[in-house]
Amino acid sequence: MEFMLLFMQQSGAPGGMAEMKRFAGELASQRKLRRGAPLVADSAAARVRVRDGKAFVSDGPFAETKEVVGGFWIIEVASREEAIGIARRCPHARHGVVEVHLVRGRDAVADPGKGTPFLMVFGMEPGLTDSDGSKFREMVAFGEALKREGKFLETAPLAHDPPPARIEPHGGKTLVTDGPFAESKEMVGGYSLVRLASRAEAIELAKRYPHAKWGPIEVREVMYLDPT
Repeated sequence: MEFMLLFMQQSGAPGGMAEMKRFAGELASQRKLRRGAPLVADSAAARVRVRDGKAFVSDGPFAETKEVVGGFWIIEVASREEAIGIARRCPHARHGVVEVHLVRGRDAVADPGKGTPFLMVFGMEPGLTDSDGSKFREMVAFGEALKREGKFLETAPLAHDPPPARIEPHGGKTLVTDGPFAESKEMVGGYSLVRLASRAEAIELAKRYPHAKWGPIEVREVMYLDPT
C-alpha cells in the first residue's frame, strides 16, 4: 500500500531538513520511500482556480491559511497502521503536523531530470463528486498528454476511505486524529509532479489542468527530489 505523508507547518517556519533527510535515507534503505521532497517557501507559491472559463491566480503566502505544506513523502508499507507509525517517528512530528493519506493508483514515470520540479496540490471543495468517473477520465487523459510533452513525473488521487490521519504534537505527546479535519476548509484530493522551465510555466499549466474547473490547485516549487 502506498501513502502520501504531507508535512504541514506554519507559514515561513523552518522545516528541520537535516533530520528529515537522515530519516528519509533510513526509509529509502528499507525500500519504503518511493518519492519525497521539501518545498520552496509558500511565499513563492500560487493558487489557481478557473471559473466560467476565466482563470484566477493568487500569489502566496496565503493569509487565510494557518498551515502550509512544507514537504511530502510517498511511502510503500504493509498497512495504514505502519504508515501512521512512520509519521509518528519522523522528526517533523515533534514540532509540526503530518497528514497521512492513502494513495490510489499512483502513475509514475522515470525522472528525466530536466527542468524544475513542481508539485500541484488539488484541493477538494465541499460537495465535489465524480459519480460517473468523467472527471477522473479527463484528468487521466490530461496526464497522458503531459507524458507526451515530457513534463510528467507522477500523479495520483488520494483516498477518502479510509480517512486521512493527522499526527500532531500535543502536551508533550503525539495525538492521532482521523479526518475529516474541522480546521481544514478543503481536503487534498490528489496531486501531480511535473518538470517545467519556470514558475510562470507551472502557473499556466495549472490553468490548463481539468481540476482547476472543480477546485483550487496550489502550485509549489520543489527544492529537490529525494533519491529512491
